[in-house]
Amino acid sequence: MDDKIRVGHPFYFPTQAVLLDDDPDFLEGISLMLNKNLSYKLFQSASSALKYVNEAHLQVNMIQRCYSSYKTGPLESDSITHIDIGKVHLEVLNALRFQTSSTVIVDYSMPEMNGLEFLMNLRNPFIRKVLLTGQADMELAVKAFNQQLIDQFIDKHDPRLKQKLNATITSFQEQYFHRSYKLITDPILANNTDAFLINPEFQAFFEEVRNQLKCVEYYMLDVPHSGFLLVDADGNRQCLLIYTQESLDEHYQQLKTAGASPILLSEVKSGSLIPIFDTQKTPVTRGHPALKNVDLFYYPAKKISSAGHTYYVSMTADEYLPSLHGKTIMSYNNFLETNTLVQHVVH
Repeated sequence: MDDKIRVGHPFYFPTQAVLLDDDPDFLEGISLMLNKNLSYKLFQSASSALKYVNEAHLQVNMIQRCYSSYKTGPLESDSITHIDIGKVHLEVLNALRFQTSSTVIVDYSMPEMNGLEFLMNLRNPFIRKVLLTGQADMELAVKAFNQQLIDQFIDKHDPRLKQKLNATITSFQEQYFHRSYKLITDPILANNTDAFLINPEFQAFFEEVRNQLKCVEYYMLDVPHSGFLLVDADGNRQCLLIYTQESLDEHYQQLKTAGASPILLSEVKSGSLIPIFDTQKTPVTRGHPALKNVDLFYYPAKKISSAGHTYYVSMTADEYLPSLHGKTIMSYNNFLETNTLVQHVVH
């Protein structure tokens, strides 16, 4: 099993747990134990469940979308591939994102195929695998766990079954992102300008903000500056902008050269105000409207210092993301209402 995740995710959205058992009464009973805000799907048929899970992960194409290639010469090998952070938040427009299967929980004893055979046929290697067992299957489950064929096994008759199921699913949802999107997250983490992802004080602050806003999904941004798009369960969106000390110092020099007022210079230098427009795309020069309309272009900021890094953060609306203008999204609550609140066993 993976160690506890020590870094923040560049993005996160709720995923789905799939439960498979040939006993419909047990399946319905176990579904009543799950957290009410969890997306899950029940299956009585192993073949139906296998088809669903193997097709579901193909609907989320973040890796293909977030990688961009640029030709640098006439040869096929003359190209550079890099992560385009500006495309990460587009996953919020994918109405199928919540159907991503991150955890599969299966009974071992089933007539069509046993639980281990089922799990061995999953195509997505990053899905976390949980085997439900009876006393007769316990030795087999321990062996499968030791051989890393499964990630967890749970006794169906355990008196703490409810607690173990929900704790396991919650943990495995986090681990799924950690494992399945390494091709996106590792290059981002390697970028020193995004060190807030591994800064403990910033991560504690970010978790507090998400809790206050009841955020259920978030996506890293690079426009109008580094930050995150935060989305609650009803689909309401806000942006958290993040300036490093270096980027704010650079902007301060722009203001100084442009002849900004002493008050604005003082506020920016102290980190009390940060710009909420794209300072790279439209650098401040003499005559820039920000110099006369400070309240429209600058927001109050909070300072976060830890581990040798200083960040200045502020909350804004999502109006600075043209890719989302006029577009509605499938909210998590809408998804739950239409897909998971009334669960039917798939035979």
